[in-house]
Amino acid sequence: MMPQRFIPPRDAYELRVSRIWADTLRRDASGIGMQDDFFGLGGDPASAEVLLAATAARFDVPLSMEAFLKEPTIERIACQLRARSRRLNEDPVVPLQPHGSKRPFFFLPGGEGTTLNSHALARWMGPEQPLYGLQTRGLYGDRKPFERVEEMAADHIQSMRAVQPRGPYLLGGHCSGGMVALEMALQLQRQGERVAVLAVCDAWSPANIRLRLPNETFLVDLVEFYSIVGAGFRYWFEVDIGLKSDEMHALDARQRIKHFMDLARKHGAYPPDEPDERIERILALYRAASYSGYEPAERFQGPITFLRAIDSKFCETLTEGWEDVSTQPLRLRMVPGNHVSLLTEPHVQALANELRAAIAEAQVS
Repeated sequence: MMPQRFIPPRDAYELRVSRIWADTLRRDASGIGMQDDFFGLGGDPASAEVLLAATAARFDVPLSMEAFLKEPTIERIACQLRARSRRLNEDPVVPLQPHGSKRPFFFLPGGEGTTLNSHALARWMGPEQPLYGLQTRGLYGDRKPFERVEEMAADHIQSMRAVQPRGPYLLGGHCSGGMVALEMALQLQRQGERVAVLAVCDAWSPANIRLRLPNETFLVDLVEFYSIVGAGFRYWFEVDIGLKSDEMHALDARQRIKHFMDLARKHGAYPPDEPDERIERILALYRAASYSGYEPAERFQGPITFLRAIDSKFCETLTEGWEDVSTQPLRLRMVPGNHVSLLTEPHVQALANELRAAIAEAQVS
């Protein structure tokens, strides 16, 4: 029998349920996959009763032992919870690692918009370093994505202040999330707040986005767009969903969406109840960030740490123009991996080490 492939949490429901499983089984949540069998992890009938009671109390949803025994996985429980409500996924702040006594680090995802891709990073930052993901508006719920980076940043600041009302702040972002993190830092700067750490992971600077985007075709050629998202799954979930460009070209627009999502769900990149509209929402997020025409109104007064992936094909120059948006010398750090894999095993530990070093150098407590 082939071993079960490890699948990390893919949304807020799976993340919360995985923590209940970890508490019940008294083991590290980071080692529990979404399709792992509860009893295969050491659970027994008594602990299953405890688990279902704790889950039902946390979500105010009745769960039957009979249904659980048929498929005792986090994936199936989360599907039952989402059948009642999907509101939890709309929360703008995702506590990827909420424990620890240190000042929290807030991290913004790239174009796909999901903070859960930073799950491995949160683990390697350590048990004393809280890490919160700032969820991109538009990925879930009825609200559409912001069209301007300034609006995205202001919204994230409001969400962040619900966790940490005053600075100094520790900010980071991957890909387009780095640009939004920069604008957050500038707005906080104007408000008299200190941003002690601004870390940008393998991202174009705002000037380079305006320079290079007209030559990019993936936001127009949607077959190329689907291929790029699908290629990312190889790193996020260690799976090739088998997407073939010639098959996609033979389909009409709606058929392409369904075909892509069928493959993504089948291979575990998305939960089995993820609606087809997910990929349309991701496209809208990419376009909102890319076509915003953002230009910083001023220069950041603090240091920027630019973490560039050694094997990046996304970044074309060493510093990508980030030295031009700060009054202080750029702190360039080369990390292993490519544009996506720098945030996944086995490279993510090196990225976490550099982030911890930047926080320590900022001397904040």
